[in-house]
This record gives sequence, structure tokens and C-alpha cells, in this order.
Amino acid sequence: MVNKLYQPYKPNLDFSGLDHIVIGSGMGGLTAATWLAKAGKKVAIFERHYVPGGFTHSFKRKDGFQWDVGVHYVGNMAEDASLRGFFDFLTDGKLEWEPMGEVYDIADIEGTEYFFKAGKENFRKQLISYFPEEEKTIHSYLKLIEKTNNRGSAFFFEKIFEPWFSKSVGWIFRKRYSKFSQKTTWEVLNELTNNQRLIAVLCAQCGNYGLSPKKSSFAAHAMVIGHFLEGGYYPIGGADQICEKTLEVFTAHGGKIFINADVSKIITKNKSVQGIQIGEKFIPCKSVISNVGVNNTFNHLLTEEDRKVCCFSLKNVQPASAHICLYLGLNKSSETLNLPKYNLWYYKHDGIDTIFNEATLKNAPENFAYISFPSAKDPNWETKNPDTATIQAISVGNMDWFEEYKDSNWMKRGDEYLQLKKNFEKEMLNILYRFFPQIEGAIVASEVSTPLSTENFTNYKSGEIYGLAHSPERFALPFLRPKTKIKGLFLTGQDITLVGVAGAMLSGLLCATAILKFRSWKIFKEVKAKKNQ
Repeated sequence: MVNKLYQPYKPNLDFSGLDHIVIGSGMGGLTAATWLAKAGKKVAIFERHYVPGGFTHSFKRKDGFQWDVGVHYVGNMAEDASLRGFFDFLTDGKLEWEPMGEVYDIADIEGTEYFFKAGKENFRKQLISYFPEEEKTIHSYLKLIEKTNNRGSAFFFEKIFEPWFSKSVGWIFRKRYSKFSQKTTWEVLNELTNNQRLIAVLCAQCGNYGLSPKKSSFAAHAMVIGHFLEGGYYPIGGADQICEKTLEVFTAHGGKIFINADVSKIITKNKSVQGIQIGEKFIPCKSVISNVGVNNTFNHLLTEEDRKVCCFSLKNVQPASAHICLYLGLNKSSETLNLPKYNLWYYKHDGIDTIFNEATLKNAPENFAYISFPSAKDPNWETKNPDTATIQAISVGNMDWFEEYKDSNWMKRGDEYLQLKKNFEKEMLNILYRFFPQIEGAIVASEVSTPLSTENFTNYKSGEIYGLAHSPERFALPFLRPKTKIKGLFLTGQDITLVGVAGAMLSGLLCATAILKFRSWKIFKEVKAKKNQ
């Protein structure tokens, strides 16, 4: 990241005349901020971390290795895809994407491999080749995915309706979608088939939305599966290019971003936003856009009175699951080590819910692992980092496993905590060596992050990476909309829409549209028209 794009927060800087303040620089905040800046608004982003980007940022170490923290691949990025058009708008077309190839995911369940091929028809044919007796089921499943996502598009678009229009018309969209959103993934699939191995294969990518089949909403499952049907893509240069290229456009339109800026309060008066508080400093603005999750926004930045005004309650919704990740640096190139572009989803058996429910710190990697190869996906890696490679291996995590260390400080949690991480590394390496024995002896750098690491940088108290759990209850929450009942307070981020960089980007688009109204689309169409000239 080029430092000229952002600056450390200092209370004596000039913050006067701001139209919009965005709290948090994740994809949702970046999208809303950039859209507003392109509309001529005076916008500033305040980020508590020492680098911007949220889960789109990467971290580096002195030995030269760099790892992504959240973005492992993105779908719908073909040049003619609508999502690609939105990213081109945000980055002025400077963000490039590399396709992952014909096979973008492989699920290994109890020793049997299942390939996920790019293209809906390729996906269909491959599944039928594995389960020929379930051909009718597979056709029905893909039709159901399409139907669910069509209704989902209307459901999310309804979030920008004004209250009167939402009450008179919007309820139709919500009701039609509830047929799918209010059922779990397992309930829907179990109505299609009793073949548990087929259900396990169809749910093998459930880590992308963070819940097992019996807990996740089928709506979330359908959106994620549909998102990747045409294959996976990776940002050339690494995940942090998403943030960097967007910030280049944002700052070029007068936007400013401040790091080490830990917002402590959103100040309101008479149900109207006045500004934000950082330490002793009050910064006024016309509106505040929160991109730090609804739990952090309402429970930590607003008052009890504000929560009542917004009818906020998470009584029936839990935070999403947490994770533990092993980051590896190797002293040979991806090509030399024959590392793949595809991701590997490993399950010890096809009881995915059992694996997630019975996970412990000791057995997590033995039963489940998601393995990704960022350096193999990025065509620029070898140029910048010759004769090296990187791997990330993730398993399910739980904040309760680290309860006794919650009051300790990052990088200073003691020898016992370090030993726990070392034990996890050992168990995960056993899985890695089983599938990729050629990496043994080539590892020169390793690091483990736990839910405490996530909590430290995101302030998500359960160490979750996906915000609110993508359960059926989540889709019934009335306050998950860009516009709140407090005048001038808006919400963005994956809690408003769905998990992932695409879901967060969509939330930013909805937020900008809620503020700019139809002018938002006018700006987008004007930019797109210029590009096509």
C-alpha cells in the first residue's frame, strides 16, 4: 500500500465541512465512500487499524512474505459480468483479475475428490458424473439456486425503499424470499435427496459463508454457490490491490482516509446524527456511515436510547463462526512445488455439521481444512517475489478456546498461548503434508492467527470474520438496511447484505443509493458510457 493514500489520525487536523464520515475501511465502506466522492461529496474514512482495507488488506513480514487476511477468491469477475462492472467503476478499471482455471475448488471428503468446474453446465455435468443416479436431483438443485437468487436480488434491492414504499410493496419481496431464507440449507437439500454424500458435496464450500448445513440459511448458500458457478478469480497483485486501487480513485476525488482512528462514539441529538467522537475530539458531519458491523455500531458506538429508536435487537442471532489460520512462506516457487490455483476443501467424513459442532482446538485440522495458494493464483507473485510461494490453511475456530487470554495484548499473550498456536500448526502441517508432500523442507516462515487476532484488528468480540451468522433468523431482522431511523445514520458492510467482498461491495452500493437516490445510478451509467466510447 502506498502511504500517500492515507495518513495517521491526529486531533489537530482540519476535519471541517465533511458531508459524510465513514467508520471502517472494509469493502462496504470503501464502496459507499468512493461512490459518494464521485458524486462530489466531501467524504472522510476513519479506520482503527494501522492499514486500511478491512478483510481486503494483506499483511507483510520482514522476510518479504505477504498474505491475504480475507479474500481468497471472488466469483462473477468475467469481463462482461455485472459485478465486474461495479468494481471497474470503483477502481476506474485499474483492478485486474486472474481466472483460477477450469477447476477452482476441490472437495476431498473421506478420501474421495470432487471437482468444482467453472461454468454452470460444466458444474452440472461434473456432479452428474459423480452421482448419475441423482441427475434429476441435480437439475432441480440448480433450478432452485437460480430461483432463490432471482428472488434474492429483489429482496436486497428492497432495502433501499423508503419506509412507506417498503410497507406497501416491499413486504411482497420479503415474503417471496422467506420461502428460502427461512429454511436451513440442510432442510432444503434434504427435501431434494436423502443422499448424504451428495448433500455434503453440495455444501463443501460452506466455509465461504461460515455455517454448517443445519445452521445456515439456504438463501446464503444459494447466493454463494451462484456467485462461483462461473468460476473463481483472484486480484492480480494480491487482495490488497482491491483496497489500493479503490483508494486511488477515492482520494483522486477529494476523499481522505485516516488510520489509527478509533471512533468511540457516534454522537446523536433528537434522533439525528451530529458527528463522531475520537478520544476527546468531536468531528461534526452531515451523516455517518458505519461499516464496522451492526453489533459494534449499536452496542458500542450508540446509546441505549438510539438502539430503542432503531428497534435493534440481536436476541435470536449469533455472530458468525471464527477461524484459525496457518500462514506459510516457502523458499521455492509455486511452479517448482507444483502448487495449484484451486482451493482444497478437506473433510474427514461427510458429517459436516458434526465436524463443526464437535470441533476442538486439537481436532479441528484433523477433521476440516480449507487450503489456499495465493502465490499460485497471482501471476505477478513470481516477478515481485522470485523463487518463493505462500500457502494459507484454515480450520474452524472458537473464541472460547482462548478465553483465558482475552485480556492479554496482541503479540504479548505469553508462552502458553504461543504453544497452543504451535500445536495447531503441527496438526495442520500433518494435513498439508498428506495432500502436498512436496512442500516438506521448503517452509521458511510460518505464523498462526486465532480468533483473538481477528478481534484485535476488527473489534468483532467473538473473533468472527463474517459478522452476523448467515442463519434463517438473520434474514428476518428489519433493521439490516442502509438507512436507519436515526436521521443521517447509515449502515454498510456484509451485515446489511451477505458475506464476502462481493456482498460487502453490494452493501456499499445500496448505501450510496439510499443517500444519492437515482443520482447514484446516473453517475454509474455516465462513467460506464465513457468507458465504452
